[in-house]
Parts: sequence; C-alpha cells; structure tokens
Amino acid sequence: MVKNDMKKCRLTIITVVDGQENSITREGEMELSVHSVRMQYAEENAVVRMQLQGETAEIERRGDYSLRLRLEPRRKTLGEIGIGGAFGEVETFTHTVQYSVTERSVLIALKYDLIISGETQAMQLRLLGRYED
Repeated sequence: MVKNDMKKCRLTIITVVDGQENSITREGEMELSVHSVRMQYAEENAVVRMQLQGETAEIERRGDYSLRLRLEPRRKTLGEIGIGGAFGEVETFTHTVQYSVTERSVLIALKYDLIISGETQAMQLRLLGRYED
C-alpha cells in the first residue's frame, strides 16, 4: 500500500502565455517538505499533477489533452503532448524554477519557453498553494 501524505489545499494559479495573464482558483491536494513539493488538482476536463524537487519541476496533465513536461533551469528538455490519441514531442527551454515552502504553504514561480514545431510560446506560471484548516 502506498502512503499518501497529501492534504487538502486551495491553489491560486496564475498563468501568463505570451503576455496574456489568466488566474484561477482550485481545490487540490499537496504534500510539502523542505526540499520538495507534490500537488494535484482537477480542471474541468483534466487532472494536473506537479512535483518539484531541487531545481527540477515535473508537470503532468491528463484529460481532454495530455502534457508531460520536465523543467530544468537553463536546459532544453523534451516532453510529450497528446491530443485525440495522437502524441508528439514538445521541447521546453526553462529559464527559472523557484519555490518557497513554509509549514502550511508554497509559492512556485516557473518561467519557460514551450517550443512546438519550431514555434516558441513564452510561459510563466505562478502558483500559491495553502493547506486548508
């Protein structure tokens, strides 16, 4: 049996795509430690999981479309995108992976370029997660 130390939380997620900002609030679950963060939340047609450890962030989305990214600062990495059962590669170039953990909350800042078929999309993700009482 896998031990699950995830606790209920409220997440505020701010995304900036090519300068266009969007903010949403979600209920989710997360587990915080000094050097790592695990969390998951549901979107309308998907489940998103995120894990941060050291300078690395991994993002996985499963649902109406799927996406799997590994973000490592100052490195270009390969990920995967899937739409309608068809899968392809997606590249990322990560500028920053930063997070600050307290006993009850985490603040995450990710800045990266998403490169699909040679087209670059500038991405920023800021996320505040706070345990619910």
